[in-house]
Amino acid sequence: MIEGAPLWLVIIGMFAVMAAAYEGGIRLHHAIRPFADGKRNDSSDESHIMAAVFGLMALLLAFAFGLALNRYEERRNLVTSEASTISTFASRLALLPQTEREKVRPLLVEYARARLAASLDVSGDLNAKSHNADLLHDRLEAQLYAVLAALPADARTTLLIQAFDPLGDVATERQAAGAARLPGPVVDLLAFYCVISSLMLGYAVAATNSRHRTTATIFFALLAFAFAMILDLDRPRGGLIVVPQDVLEQTVGRLTG
Repeated sequence: MIEGAPLWLVIIGMFAVMAAAYEGGIRLHHAIRPFADGKRNDSSDESHIMAAVFGLMALLLAFAFGLALNRYEERRNLVTSEASTISTFASRLALLPQTEREKVRPLLVEYARARLAASLDVSGDLNAKSHNADLLHDRLEAQLYAVLAALPADARTTLLIQAFDPLGDVATERQAAGAARLPGPVVDLLAFYCVISSLMLGYAVAATNSRHRTTATIFFALLAFAFAMILDLDRPRGGLIVVPQDVLEQTVGRLTG
């Protein structure tokens, strides 16, 4: 449920739930206080416990952020790899005679445009655009092999095939990287831990007869934004942080220019 929610709703929802948990912790302390033995414990014990709780929360946030950032970097590097692969194959086409080259190059341009369209899609029509690019890849492959079959077998055949094969591999890797997400249980556990930590903070603060609502409000807001940023990094489409496609756009521009 959290993974598919809009980011603004995640921020508001997390902030509201943590603030409610904080107030709940305060009320919980007041509710059970009459049943206590009336002796005041050393506040250093609670400080140590809260330090451990928030230390673990920081570790979980850092772990999730690291995973999401690594996936983002992987997607960004694959854009460069695909642009480089398309450029390499386009340059190798110069090995073919002019007549044969003109049979293959238009299909390569069309395929590159289809891959760029799929990369830039945020409308939810990704599957159709990716399927169209796959069909163009198959047509390009059939045309290339037909051209090579009509030519004498020489070093050009090996060079062209070596340049063509990575096209499909990189496209598959990009599709897999785009579909990869943080495991749902990890996201849910992180959200649950933030709420429980807020509850414990409210309980600990109530024990010192000081609520610090302003400081807690700022803290919950920062925590909600950090949580939303992790989700945003993990969403390659539709989020605020998107993988730039500049390198691929430049490659397509050179092919069509």
